[in-house]
Parts: sequence; C-alpha cells; structure tokens
Amino acid sequence: MSSTAPATVPADGAPVFVRCLYTSAAHLTLPETLPNAALAVSFGMRDIAYPGIAYESRPGVVGGIFPYEYRIKSFTLGGVPQSTTGVSLDWRRGTVRFTPASEGTYVLTLEIKDSGAAQKTLEHSFTIQSAASRFLFVAPTGVDASGRGTLAAPYKTLAYALANSLVSQAIVLRKGSYVPGVIRIRDNKSKQFLAYPDEVVTLAFGTQSNISVNSDLAPAARIEGFDITGVRQWGIVSDPSKAGLVIRHVRFLDGQATDNGENPAFIHGWGDSGPAWRHKFLIQDNDFGTYLGNGYATTLFDAGQSLIENNQLNLGKVNGGFHDKDNSQHNTYRDNYIVFSDANRTAMGIQISAQDNSANVHIHHNLIINAGIHLGVQCFQATCTMRDHDVHHNTIFKQRIGMNWGPFNPSSSGTRISHNIISNGSLSPYGGLSCQGRPAGLASQLSVAANLIESTSALAFKDSECTGNDMGWNVWQATYGFDTAASGSTRGATSELTGSGPTTGLPTGDARRTRRGHQYP
Repeated sequence: MSSTAPATVPADGAPVFVRCLYTSAAHLTLPETLPNAALAVSFGMRDIAYPGIAYESRPGVVGGIFPYEYRIKSFTLGGVPQSTTGVSLDWRRGTVRFTPASEGTYVLTLEIKDSGAAQKTLEHSFTIQSAASRFLFVAPTGVDASGRGTLAAPYKTLAYALANSLVSQAIVLRKGSYVPGVIRIRDNKSKQFLAYPDEVVTLAFGTQSNISVNSDLAPAARIEGFDITGVRQWGIVSDPSKAGLVIRHVRFLDGQATDNGENPAFIHGWGDSGPAWRHKFLIQDNDFGTYLGNGYATTLFDAGQSLIENNQLNLGKVNGGFHDKDNSQHNTYRDNYIVFSDANRTAMGIQISAQDNSANVHIHHNLIINAGIHLGVQCFQATCTMRDHDVHHNTIFKQRIGMNWGPFNPSSSGTRISHNIISNGSLSPYGGLSCQGRPAGLASQLSVAANLIESTSALAFKDSECTGNDMGWNVWQATYGFDTAASGSTRGATSELTGSGPTTGLPTGDARRTRRGHQYP
C-alpha cells in the first residue's frame, strides 16, 4: 500500500510538502462476507486546520466489503472550486494531507467504494475550518503568560494552555519532551491535542500521570501525533467518551502494570453501568511498544461503534494485544499487525471476552503472529450471549482461533469464521471451551467455512482442560459441517506461506491471495 511522502523541512522550519500520486490498481472484488451493511463514516476527519501548516487526517469508514477505494470528487474554499494539485490522498486508506493557503472554510468531498461484487459507493463531504484563532501553541521555549499561545509566542506548559483554552480550540505542541502531569480532557476546555506536523513530541508521564477523558458532547476528543513514555497502569483513560475519542499516530513507547487485576493497558475504557455502550473509540495508525506485566494494548469496557485499525503491536511478555472486555457492540478490528516473539506467544492477540455479553463485533484482515483471536473467555454464565461476531480474512501464524463459553452458550448465535489462514504447525487450529459441553444446536450457532488450515494436529478443536470436548476432524467436518471441502476450506500439513513478519502471506500470483488471509493490493 502507498503511504504519504515525507515532508522536507527547510532551515526556517516551515514545512514544504511534496505532492503524492497514488496510482490505484484494478478494482478488487472480494468474497461476500458478513456484515455487509451500507458504507458509513463513523468518524469524520479533523475539522480544523491552521493556515500555512500541513493538515493531515483520515476518516473512520465502516460497512460494505473491505478494502475500500477513495477518490477526490471536489475541493472548495468558501464554495469556490480549488485545484487538488497540492492535496495528497492515500487511495486505499483515505488519508488526506494538504496545506491550507489561507483562512476560510474548505470542503473536501470523497467518493468511497468497497470491494463487493455489487460495489457500494458513498460520497461524503468533510468541512475543515482554517483559522489561526482555533489553535493554541506550546513549546519548551515558550512562556506561560496572558496574551500568548500563538505560533509566534507560544505557552510553555500544556497545563497552562489547557486552563486558558476554549473548547473550540486545539492545543499544538512543538518538538521536545514534556512532563505534563495528569491531563484531564472535559467538555469545557480544549479537546484536541496535536503534535506539530513532522516534529517529535514526547509526553513523559514518568509513571506519575496519564490522560483522562470524560466527554459527553461533540466533537470527539482527539489525541494525535505524540510519543508517550513512562506509562504506569494506564496511559489514556476513557471515563467515558460517549462523544468519541480519537487516538491517532501515537507511539506508546513503554509502560508497566502495577495492579494486574485492574486491566492494565496503554488505552483503558472504564466500565460504566447501563445497557448501552459508553465509549466510542477510533484507535488508528498507532504503535504499541513494550509493556511490562500482565497488560494489553487496550482494555475496553462498554465500547460501541468503535474502529481499531492499522495499528502495530509488539508488547513483549504480556497477556495479550487488544482486549474488548464486556458489552462490546458493533466494534471493528481490522488491518492491524500484532506480533509476539516465540518466547512470549499468547492466545490473546485480539480478545473479545463478552464478560457482560457482546454483539456485532467484526474482526478482519489482521496479521497476527504468535498470537490468536479469542472469543467469549469471560462469558461464564449460561445467560451470557455472543451474537453475530464475524472473523474473516485474518492470517494467524503459530496460534489459533479460540472459543470459550461465549459462542457455545445456549442463547448465543451467529459466530462466523471464514476466509482466514491459520498456520500453526502441530497446534489445533481451534480451541477453548474449558469443560463446557457442546450444545445441541452448535451447527446452527457457529459457521466455519472457506478457511486455509495449515496444521499437523489430529484435532480440529482442542479443549484446554477436558479431553472429552476435543473434536477430531471427522467430528468437526462430518458431524457439524465445519471446514469441509464443499464449504471452501482446505487443509494441509505443510505451510504454503512465504516471508516473515509483515510480509507473511501467500505468494504473489497465488490465485487464493485476497481470497484467504489479510493481504490485498
């Protein structure tokens, strides 16, 4: 996939951006998978820009058949059509970058198409207000005093800028390292915190602080572009973020757990009472580094309508990667790269525990190495349900897809597993249950088809505790109809994958490429 060309920075510090040309490949048609709803923009792009400074943002799009194609339909300033010569667009991901020449209202209209045989199309207009008054600046050389906060005369500390901000303003930090103390994002002050484009800005928590977000009112809070170090227990805490919380281009460098029973993670969403979801996340284009202890990249309670995409995880010896704890509703995990070492292998690369039910979770096009996908591990009681979970087009290397109580509970339904590659040597490709009996209606509750299985195990499904629940291939296929040749699944003892790390996949030119696993042009 293409990426935005880097900026060049002259001696005066003003960025000069090179136009990027993204040449699209032929239209791609992928197999029909569920859900296949209408295309929709669940998160818009950042709605403000500073005149003369590079603007970069990306929408959160869901629905249809992934991947998508993006095109610019129109670009206006104050209603007057503008040239798109200086606008770069990643045609696969929808990332937009341009430098507004003046103040005013820009409107960018994108055409978005999916990869279904009956191709869906959506046109969506994004309004971007370019105004210097919408921004406050902070720099290590600044001064905390009244009348400052401009690009030319910045504040010195984030705390002072936040205390003197308006909710309509964004706070931009110039390059350097900051010890910010606890940052509390509420609905009465600035809710957008940005690193200056192409500058390294470090928030050094020093195991003493974090970012706490509590927001009920639009627009969504935004945290973009930072390096974060010294996380202790939690780095960014949502408590809650009903209006939405965007975390983009953040590098979480290091963290440590202090209380393993309280869900340590770089990003944590507190549990909140009530039947509806209480947190809405866009977690996009981030890098999760070393975390010491039994933690995760995320531990989310009551998250809904959330999109977690294009993140990289390399956490070290921890419990797992993304953990969606309970009351998960309409969340999507896609296009993430999750890798653990052989020594730190874990079943929990993406974990939907369903501690208090879950519904309509979509996990697809992820590359997961030495980690797996695990469903329903905390859906203990028989009344707990998991409904309409779709796991497709993932590549899982040296691990498996796990299913504990959740998908097998009597009222659960609609777990669909298809078009994945599971390559794990002697390990069974599926596992879990923990001594729970198989329900009589399992064949109607669970659908497993069109997968490429690379395993030498005699078992299709291995119970972690009770061998009486193990299923050999004869039971898995003949009794329940899972992973049969008629369903499109294939099974072999040797690996057909090539490369390693992010390049793991079927060889170029293989007819099954894009049909199976995470890769697409």
